[in-house]
Amino acid sequence: MTVYFLVTCYPKDGDQPLSSTDVTAVGAEAWGELLGMAPELLADVYPLTPEHAERVQDLTGIALDLEKYEYFLETEAD
Repeated sequence: MTVYFLVTCYPKDGDQPLSSTDVTAVGAEAWGELLGMAPELLADVYPLTPEHAERVQDLTGIALDLEKYEYFLETEAD
C-alpha cells in the first residue's frame, strides 16, 4: 500500500476544494514531525494552522493564505 500526502485548499466556509497539491515527496517523517505524531499513524485529514504555515512553506513552497482559505494535509492510500 502506498500513502500519498496532499495539501488541499478550501475557501473559508466552503466544502469544495479549490486546489490540491501532491506533497508526497516531502515524506511521512517530515509530516509526522510537523503534526507531532508518528509518521505511520498519518491516515486522516489534518488542518494546517498558523503554527504550521512557515514549515509547510519551507517543505513545499506553498504559502498558506490562512486569512482567505483553509488548508488541510490529507492522506490517501491505494
